[in-house]
Amino acid sequence: MGAGVDAMTDTATAVARINNALQGPVVEILGQFLPELKALPREQAYDRTLDDIGLLNRCFQIFRQERQRFRTVLVDERRRPVSDDNVPLSCGRTLAEVIAMVVRTAAKRYFRRAIAPRAEAGPARSPADELYDAIKAYLLHEWQVPLVPSYAGMEPSLVRRIGAKLLDAREPEALARLIADPDASTRPDMPPSKPMVVGTAGHAVFPPMATQPRPLTPPCRPTHPRTALLDDILTPDRLRLRAEAFNNALLDPEVRAALPNADQIIKIGDVLRGVGGVPAATLVDGIGLRQDQLAVMLIVAHDSIGSTVFGRLFGPHADPELVARIVDRARLRGIGPDSDVLDCAIFMRGVFARFGHRARRG
Repeated sequence: MGAGVDAMTDTATAVARINNALQGPVVEILGQFLPELKALPREQAYDRTLDDIGLLNRCFQIFRQERQRFRTVLVDERRRPVSDDNVPLSCGRTLAEVIAMVVRTAAKRYFRRAIAPRAEAGPARSPADELYDAIKAYLLHEWQVPLVPSYAGMEPSLVRRIGAKLLDAREPEALARLIADPDASTRPDMPPSKPMVVGTAGHAVFPPMATQPRPLTPPCRPTHPRTALLDDILTPDRLRLRAEAFNNALLDPEVRAALPNADQIIKIGDVLRGVGGVPAATLVDGIGLRQDQLAVMLIVAHDSIGSTVFGRLFGPHADPELVARIVDRARLRGIGPDSDVLDCAIFMRGVFARFGHRARRG
């Protein structure tokens, strides 16, 4: 439990530092360009910005145009200037992570204002929160802020069906086309991704790749200290995952944010317990996954394709070649032990984006 508590404490500290910076010096600098902010107390100015999609979009535009004015805020823990969005700041998070946090907060607030609650009393989750849970893994970039009202009109099931392709729709017109035809490509310069299909016997099959798939490289475990140890996560007979080995990883707030239905602990345990040793080892050895990354990828895959196909693809008797194909795709996307868990979730959604909605019927 100690590691999980420490992770929660670190996250709370980082969020507090981020909020202090946003409500303080960031709002003060933005107020030089936006009179409506300058006239308000800092905390009210921050809340108003999060509640106003148009104002938040203007703030991001000003930040990019006048980034040099924020140089006293964009520093690392040694107070050195940071110019790369993916380098940790003094708060312990990267600018990209801070932007994603702001975008998610604004989207959640907008959904709760725009989406009417259910008529029946006492729903477990409001429609707004259900949509947010489905889409939060894909709320990453400032360019998505103007699209939040369009996102609010989507059903959670549609978001899950579209998956990572949501990030290809950067303009309202492209998003409208994607909503109208979720199986269409949103990028004219790229052909539609080849889906995984179900064969005549009901087994999951990947279509041939353009080039011959390369063999798996040697395990990444010896070269990266955070890669999961198979002896720690597999049962003594090495036939299945040990669900209890993931208890601490599943307490991490970032892991929980990336998981669908993170509060369903028993279901998550059952999913992990049903994963075979060979598919798990193929993922871990193939791309050097950490325990938290492995858990997120497996739970997202289960949510995307349903129990039946998940068992055929990741169960004890699965064909390791199918998982090896996922490993090949992960390598091409740069997924590895240093990847963020949200990137792992988005990758897995993308693998099954055009397949999961069919699988879940069974």
